[in-house]
Amino acid sequence: MEHPANQVTLGVIGHVDHGKTALVRALTGIETDRLREEQERGLSIVLGFSYLESSRGMIDLIDVPGHEDFIRTMISGATGIDGVILVVAANEGVMPQTREHFDIAELLGVERGLIVLTKTDLVSADELELAVEDVRDYLSGTFLEGAPVVHTSALRGEGMEDLGEALADIPVRARQVSDAGFHLPVDRVFGMRGFGVVVTGTLRDGILRADQAVEILPGGEPASIRGLQIHNRHVDAAFPGQRVAVNLRHRRQGALSRGDVLAAPGYLQPARRIDVELRMLQHAGEPLKNGATVRVLFGTTEEIAKVRILGMNSLDPGEAGLVQLRFRRRVVARQGERFIVRGLTPVVTLGGGSMLDVNAPRHRRFDSTVVTRLESTAAGDTVALVRASLEEAGLGSVDRETLRQKLGLTAADMETAADSVGAIEVEGGRLMDASAHGRLLDGIRSVVEQFHRQYPRRQGLAMAGIPTLLKADIDEAALQHSVLELESRGELRNDASILSQVGFDPLASLSADERRVAKEIEESFRTCGLMPPPVESVLRGDRVRTGVLRLLTDTGALVRLKTYDRSRHLVMHRDVLRNVRQRLAERFPYPAEFTVADVRDELGTTRKYIVPLMEHLDASGVTIRTGNIRRLRDR
Repeated sequence: MEHPANQVTLGVIGHVDHGKTALVRALTGIETDRLREEQERGLSIVLGFSYLESSRGMIDLIDVPGHEDFIRTMISGATGIDGVILVVAANEGVMPQTREHFDIAELLGVERGLIVLTKTDLVSADELELAVEDVRDYLSGTFLEGAPVVHTSALRGEGMEDLGEALADIPVRARQVSDAGFHLPVDRVFGMRGFGVVVTGTLRDGILRADQAVEILPGGEPASIRGLQIHNRHVDAAFPGQRVAVNLRHRRQGALSRGDVLAAPGYLQPARRIDVELRMLQHAGEPLKNGATVRVLFGTTEEIAKVRILGMNSLDPGEAGLVQLRFRRRVVARQGERFIVRGLTPVVTLGGGSMLDVNAPRHRRFDSTVVTRLESTAAGDTVALVRASLEEAGLGSVDRETLRQKLGLTAADMETAADSVGAIEVEGGRLMDASAHGRLLDGIRSVVEQFHRQYPRRQGLAMAGIPTLLKADIDEAALQHSVLELESRGELRNDASILSQVGFDPLASLSADERRVAKEIEESFRTCGLMPPPVESVLRGDRVRTGVLRLLTDTGALVRLKTYDRSRHLVMHRDVLRNVRQRLAERFPYPAEFTVADVRDELGTTRKYIVPLMEHLDASGVTIRTGNIRRLRDR
């Protein structure tokens, strides 16, 4: 869905007391110093918001504080902007916070904007020319190189018309809007008499609609939207990039705070670990070492995190690398979100970048598979990214839809990438790396063959033991798919999840005397039918007969009945049980109902045997019991 209107959000950045607030007031007529303290001191300490309607559309302006003490507030405003208005006082030129604000804008991926020289009434024509050269030299090689420079004096009202025209010429970023979910970091919370709690923020993705259910993260509390306002006008929907006020139902003002996130229920998940690509500023000073503690800022969140550098030992100034951030508490972020890293002492901006995996597991620092996947994410190589993600799953599979959402791909891109890498489709909409699938097939063959050599008198290997034997994390879908493939090739036999090679016969290893005993025992249970002999009377305390009976039950020739009374050891021949199932299907076809007495009369046996037999059929999934009534399971 296309964004419904031409709209751009610009951050007004620059050094303290360079006239940002006065400029916005002269341009829009809106006072962005909202607090009496700010107006008395002439110093912005919170974000100020205003807007301007131009011939090209709506321009939202965020006046960010310039003082170093309020730099974190500047970052929360800057993470939602499309471009910047870099304000430089003509009488002072580029200053420390000018540089830090601009560094932050570059780290946040801002790519457009313009330059405004303020207080031009305080300098001569020659001084103004030198101020322009100073700014141009500083911005050489940056995204503002060649950007328009507008001369203004808010005191005299000069240059406002030129500035308005320059703002209208800033290209509007085309936005493709997904209705999959929304994400709004909260920057203000306040109450309104008769309405309740109101939060404001810049919508980052998705569409926000009145009466929608929302989730307040990271706590996960539910709420719903009573109403929406944009620029003091009631609206039915808000779109990415728009400043929006949200009136919430069922929430108290004290239950929310700046840094919380409104999101579609289930759309985002709080996490402690986030994988990122971090670029250090050239003038960051010391290298960033593994294990360092830093302050991380994104959206309206500010939290302490420990740095775990992946694939290298440290990050030098000007260098970029992969890092896992481990936060002190759970935070909420969106893949691709930009962030800033600042030191604890001294409190300076060190670098920034974008988030690659917002709910990451702990990695080994020099795991090449993890590094490759994250490098592919950073490069935006969809095919390489999917390949690396599947390889990282080892001998297991991954859920297609979960992977698609995690990588931020469209369904079509996901399909194309999966086809390109030759991913194996397994059950439940899951994907598996083709090479890993081949290794898993070889591994299953190997462990079954080894089991037969080690235990020649046992039927086969329990399928559930394969992940342990292969020392790998193998999910049920990948394992089942691989076993089915080996079955279809005629290489393995699967008898109730007991795997054996086709043609393998555990009885072949018996001596002639043991084979005679096996035949005798099997025949005695077959002949006695529904009234089998007690196991003790068959074993006679003989070690050989005990071993043979175990082998016959392992191979499935004899079946121990699954009963509620574990002290009872009833055994029946498989042919007898097969006959029972056939007779029940003929006499009581699904969905006909029957009782224990009905089965007893049909089979002509006694309650002593019929009750444990029916319990076994229940436990084996042949019958379904509701009270005293049963029916066969619909096959």
